[in-house]
Amino acid sequence: MSQIKNRTIFEGDNLPILRGIDPKCIDLTYLDPPFNSNRKYNTIFRGSGLRNITPQIKAFDDTSERNTESADRVQRVKSVIANPASMKKLNTLSIFIILILLLCRSTGFAQEYTKWHLPEGATYRFGKGIIRDIAYFPDGDKLAVSSSIGIWIYDVNSGEELDLLTDGMHNITQIVFSPDGKTLASANRSNIQLWNTNENKPQDIFTGHTSTITSLVFSPNGKLLASGSVDTTVRLWNIDTGEVVRTLFGHTDTVRSVAFSPNGKTLASVGDTDDKTIQLWEVNSGELQKTVSVDLDRISSSTFSPDGHKFTTGNWDGKIRFWDVSTGQLLETFTGQGRTGTITSLVYSPDGTSLVSGGGGIDRTIRIWDVNTGSVLHTLIGHTDDVITVAYSPDGGTLASASVRDGAICIWDVAMGKLLKTIDGHSYYVRSIAFSPDSTTIATTERADKVIPLRDVKTGEIKKKLIGHNWHPSSVVFSPNGKTLASGSWNGQILLWDVETGQFLDKIIAHTRRIPSLAFSSAGTTLISGSWDNSIRFWDVQNGNLLKTISAKSSNPNSYFEIRAISLSPDGNLVAAATNMQDIQLWDIHTGEQRENTFAHDGNITSVAFSPQGTVLASGSYDNTVKLWDLQSDNLLGSFTEPTSNNAYCVAFSPDGNTIASGSYKVIRLWDTVTGKNNAAFTGHTTWIRTVAFSPDGSMLASGASDGTVLLWDVSNKQLADNR
Repeated sequence: MSQIKNRTIFEGDNLPILRGIDPKCIDLTYLDPPFNSNRKYNTIFRGSGLRNITPQIKAFDDTSERNTESADRVQRVKSVIANPASMKKLNTLSIFIILILLLCRSTGFAQEYTKWHLPEGATYRFGKGIIRDIAYFPDGDKLAVSSSIGIWIYDVNSGEELDLLTDGMHNITQIVFSPDGKTLASANRSNIQLWNTNENKPQDIFTGHTSTITSLVFSPNGKLLASGSVDTTVRLWNIDTGEVVRTLFGHTDTVRSVAFSPNGKTLASVGDTDDKTIQLWEVNSGELQKTVSVDLDRISSSTFSPDGHKFTTGNWDGKIRFWDVSTGQLLETFTGQGRTGTITSLVYSPDGTSLVSGGGGIDRTIRIWDVNTGSVLHTLIGHTDDVITVAYSPDGGTLASASVRDGAICIWDVAMGKLLKTIDGHSYYVRSIAFSPDSTTIATTERADKVIPLRDVKTGEIKKKLIGHNWHPSSVVFSPNGKTLASGSWNGQILLWDVETGQFLDKIIAHTRRIPSLAFSSAGTTLISGSWDNSIRFWDVQNGNLLKTISAKSSNPNSYFEIRAISLSPDGNLVAAATNMQDIQLWDIHTGEQRENTFAHDGNITSVAFSPQGTVLASGSYDNTVKLWDLQSDNLLGSFTEPTSNNAYCVAFSPDGNTIASGSYKVIRLWDTVTGKNNAAFTGHTTWIRTVAFSPDGSMLASGASDGTVLLWDVSNKQLADNR
């Protein structure tokens, strides 16, 4: 070992194996004793040795190069390990490096994708966004997943993230590949973006629809792209020129789906609930050939059979229907998901012998049907919520499925009906985030699988996963000593967790509706919860007993009333409640009496926060303002108007009380609490920001949004400090 030179280890055929290794993963305790005793850490990985190898082992700056090589690199590592002859040629340190690579792939260190395409000022993005659609690449080795933040590219075999396509296109609802696989079309609201799949680069943008696009499909020869829209039209686009070949008018409601016949001569379009028609169009002339009226529940999915003779529809009534394309007559009906579910998606196998249906409602299964007999070949159970889309691999060997609310992408073996792999990490609406008192840990609620991750703020590492909620978490808060985390959910339950171990401690059946806010008393012995059931409740943390209930009431008994958020004063004497009735209610905790005040907005109030000194209350509202209230005099101290005329949905004070953060549509602003100056604005979310929180040390700001992501921002730089 002593004769081995650094450069012989890191150059040549062994070099690509090292790329992507996180230096934090290297631990010489894994080395064999002779090597560990003869060479010191510094002489191998620092000093001249480090200078020799740094150019080779540094992480690639080019994301595309890194991502496209990653799957191949891992496969080569596996090949080396599986080949005894190759292993004999490797020295001890080379073997060690291979093991390190495999180890790092399974450790909790922050995945590279959390840093992809970050906006300026952000250090991490947690959550991959909300799933919208999936499609296999024509080679079958990769899967495209459209989401609220872009299009993810995955390696099907490993489940590894390969790339994220953004280019300013967000909330991508539909994706489809051209027959030759060279082009990917995506729909973002009323626009269509084309992507070059060889380089994962954007190409042309097609504009013309006046409302959201609901369906996209390429013609079999790849020369045309058809799109259906909420604007009730169908448009045919020339792929080469981007021009609209023709616009088809005929539906009176949203065009739910469009599909080309296998020979490309006919286009079918399906209208929504108020239309209830299937329309068949001659592609070359644009003439309407046939209209089939269907007095049924909404048709949610449709497709031609591979032979082109039948048009197949899936309905909200849980049934699959087969229509004769020539006559428009109903030929056959499969029970589908039955009375307990709806059909959310349909796809034929490449050879046309089987049909797959995805289920929603109570039935969340995937069923593979024998087209000839109508029998169910396999029922695939794995998703915990509605299956929104299913896709066959080009060779028909595997099937991919996705769900919005469980955030999972499942890869199935079709022949065996077995689950092969689950790709997780996709998210749902973020309602709450919280920093630990020492600012080292952040708890977030972005995961669609209802798991609450506890992450290291500096590294992004997931330290613990809190698993136990059966409804989506809506609020999180750390105890003052940082040892306990409380989480509230949409179904009114509170769970208590041991932060160090991640173990579940207790469940409190607290409310009958969502819990948007939680707060601990300064001593950590009492937990306060506010709920949409219009009650504020106080709980003994030690035994979970209810100590007190405050019932909030509207000044107008005939109106709908909700508590949207609560905040506890630093001295523990007052609790403030934001309501949808445009007023803020203040309650004396000790007496349970409501304190009169004049705090009000001209719209629903969605957020309240006490200043660290306890002298000022901030509120955010649908009236586009953040207001500061003097708790001694009840006077309005200041009002900050969101410049974009959007709701000021959430507010949070910095630890020193000099800055207040507000979240609106795509924008986070930092306001000087004395002058009202907007010191900074952060953009990066693709939709409404629902929650913001400063770290207790004031160096970081976290934001959570309806795009299903949490962004961590560095607010410690000198410029911001000077502005504050």
